[in-house]
Order: sequence, then structure tokens, then C-alpha cells
Amino acid sequence: MVPGFTRARLTLVLGALALATMLASLETSIIATALPTITGEFNAFESFAWVGTAYIVTSAIGTPLLGKLSDIYGRRTVFQATMFTFLVGSFLCGAAQSIGQLIAARAFQGLGGGGIQALAFAVIGDIIPPRDRGRYIGYFTLAFVGSALLGPLVGGWIIDNYSGPWIFYFNVPCILVIGTVTHFALRLPFTKREAKLDYAGAGLLSVAIGAAMIALEEGRTGWTEPVVLLLAAVAAAALVLFVKVEQRAPEPMIPLRLFSNPVVLRASLLGMCAGTVSYGAGSFLNLYFQDSQLISPTESGLRTIPQMLGVTAATFGIGHLISKTGRYRPFPIMGSIFSCVGLFTVSTISGTTPYAWLIIPMIFMGFGSASVFTTTSIAGQNAVEYQDMGVTTATLMFFRSFGGSIGLAIFGTLLNNTIRTDIPRALPEVSPDDVGSLIRSPKEIAALEPVARQAVVDSVASGVGRIYFWCGVVMAIGIAIAVWLPEWPLRSRAGLSDAMEKPVPAE
Repeated sequence: MVPGFTRARLTLVLGALALATMLASLETSIIATALPTITGEFNAFESFAWVGTAYIVTSAIGTPLLGKLSDIYGRRTVFQATMFTFLVGSFLCGAAQSIGQLIAARAFQGLGGGGIQALAFAVIGDIIPPRDRGRYIGYFTLAFVGSALLGPLVGGWIIDNYSGPWIFYFNVPCILVIGTVTHFALRLPFTKREAKLDYAGAGLLSVAIGAAMIALEEGRTGWTEPVVLLLAAVAAAALVLFVKVEQRAPEPMIPLRLFSNPVVLRASLLGMCAGTVSYGAGSFLNLYFQDSQLISPTESGLRTIPQMLGVTAATFGIGHLISKTGRYRPFPIMGSIFSCVGLFTVSTISGTTPYAWLIIPMIFMGFGSASVFTTTSIAGQNAVEYQDMGVTTATLMFFRSFGGSIGLAIFGTLLNNTIRTDIPRALPEVSPDDVGSLIRSPKEIAALEPVARQAVVDSVASGVGRIYFWCGVVMAIGIAIAVWLPEWPLRSRAGLSDAMEKPVPAE
């Protein structure tokens, strides 16, 4: 344990971090269940993926910058700023009057939400030795699993009994309580240092990711359209300039030297694969349950519980095994294999697939993603020095979010292309531009004429099945990267120990 940390203080700090992480996780799980109904109310099914994409994109962009800021100005100060941003974003989401306003508000909310988990894991890296970190991350995941289990139920209950805005207003009292607790709990020793922020890098990365996301969305109208090619060129040029800026920046947003470390490089790539699957495809299973099997949002949330059971088993089991054995490399290999099996099985779904057929595959999917996230966090933090802990943690989180944002954009386009092709084929009187008007809430779909209803059910199931097939391909690549991940001995000393042995002022 870090010198100066009593067990009571450690419990208080970890409790505050768990509460904050639970809030960010709860937001994601609630919206995943409610999203089919919300987009149906706005008559904007084709924008389904963008409500999630906007959140994940800004989360991805902000995460490395927030990690760097926390290394420079201290975890507590930056953490509080992320909580405030998340609070304002929640108000804006609840007040949105159109799908465009909701997407913009979710983008702002993502700046705060993405930083919460990244900074929470950075603080854990500060105060818990790598050898013991797996066990503590297991305890920490109680909050994540609790929110993942409660979120679909709470989200479905709110949608079934109230209205969409309460999905977001629900956050406000929780944020106020957590902000008060973390203000007093996160007083860690810290020495402020002078540094120049990498504004150019942040701007170029934002342009690169934003242009790429819009290009992927516009690609559903044709990949050779001038606007798509222009956006792709802008994204590529911004990415090249970003790399050049990072090579010269005194305090780069993402230090490229980190990728000369083989553990950090491969943990980042493996996390990106798992993020593509977990964040990029996670909400589409709820869409399948509601719009293809025509069940309520509440029941849809209940049906995803097996996936959370897999997350629980992996995080607690693997965390304890890492603490006991001091080894981490076998677990992402095993998790990636389990994930592949689950994903390829789910890819065979149709509108009549029995729910029992999906239970074991969902457990495998949750187990696989959690195995990768747990081990890559521990491996990456163990491979760097204390002064790079925040930016390394944030970089790992960035690649997970980046994979998720790319995945959401591509999978959303894949789903839209499927329904724009399949529904007009079954219903010649419906044009591709009008298919979205048929896909509303489960009750409204069920009320359609039998032929139209079956066309919607079949097209949604086909589109979601294709998404999970390509997720399986991504995790097959993940298996190869996991085999390639080096194993370095886990340190028995926390990163902050040296700093805490010297009398330094608190943040």
C-alpha cells in the first residue's frame, strides 16, 4: 500500500472513484436500452448510431488530453472539471428538442463522461501496486457491473413510464452527490509543474476523427461521392499533421514515444479491437430485441443481463488470478477466443431466433471484453513510469473509445444500408429514403400491416447479424495481437509511493 494511506482512507478514495464510474457507466447502459424508442420519437432511425457515436467520439478526443492535464495539474482538479462538464451535458441532453440537438448535447456530455473512467483508473494506478491492482479492479468493477445490471432496467422503466428527457435528468442529483464526495476524497499529494498544452495536437486529432466519422456516415449514400472522398482526404491529412505535431510538441497530447514500448503499443491495439466490439456494437443487441423481436425496453434490458454476468466473471476471476500468479498474458488470449465464439454465434440471428440460443454467446462476449480491458489496463500501467501514468492510462482508454467510435459509425452505416436495401425489396412501394419512418417503437412496429412488419423484423435482424459477424472478424485479429502481447513482471510497488514519501502539498 502507498505510504500514508490507511485502509479507511483507501476505502474512501476507491469508494468515491467507484461512485463516479458507476454514474458514467449507468449513463451508457441506460441510453442503450432507451435509444430505439428515443430515435423513434424523433422519427430519426437512421441517426440511431450517431447518438452513441457523438458521445464516444468526444470521449475519445478528450480522454488523452484530460490524462495529460491530470499529469500536469493534478488528478483531483481535472476530475472535478469532468464531473461539471458531464452535469451540463446531461441538462442539455434532457432539453434537446430534435435529434440534431440531442447528438450535439451528447457530444458535449462525452467530454466529461469519457474523462471520468480514464482519470479514475489513473488514480488507481497511482495508489495501487500493479501486482495487487487486478484484485482491486475486481472490487472496483462492482460499481460497473451494478450499473450495467441496473441501467437497462432503469432505462426501460423510465421510457415505459415517463419520457426520454428523464433518462438524462436522472444523472443530476447523482452528479451533485458524487462531486461533493470526490472533492474531499481525492486529495492526493501532487507537485505542480509548468508545461505547454498541445492545443494543435488536440485540434488536429479532433478534425481527423470528426471528418472520418462523418465520411463513414455519408458513405451510406455512396463511397465515391465527392463529399465522402473530400472528408476522407481531410481526415488523412489531419492525421498526418497530427503525427508531425506530436513529434515536435514539448508536451504532446499522445506522446509517440509511448508506442516504442511494445506492451503499451500492443495493449492499445488490443483494447481498440475490444472497444470496437464492446462500445461499437453494444447498443445494437438492444435494437434487435426491441425492433426485431418486438419486446419492451424493460424486457430488452433484462435480456442483456447474461452479458453482464460474463463481465463480472472475467473481472473478478481474472483480477484475482493476476494478483495470485503475477501473470496477465494468458487472459486476453483466452478472452479474445471466447469473444470470437460468442460474436460469430450471435451473427446467425434472425427474427425468430430463440432467446435461449443467445444466452451463452452473450456471456462469452461479456467475458471476452472484460478480460481484455482488465489485462491491458494492468499491463500498460505496469510498463511505464509514474510521470506517464495518467497519459498512458488515457491513451489506452482513447484507443478503446476510438475503436468504439469507428465501429459505431461503420456499423450504423452497415445497418442503414441493409434496411435501405432489404425493406424496399420486400415493399416496392417504400423508397429507400422512407424506410426509417417504418422503424419506430416496438408497439408501432407490431401495429404495422403483416407484410410491412415482417420486412422490418427481417431487415433489422439481418443488419444486426452482419454487424456481429464483422465484430467477430475484429476479435479474430484481437487474438493475434493478444498472442503478440509481451509479459513483463508486475511491480510490487505503487506508482505514487516515491512521491508520497516526500512532503509535498496536496492538490
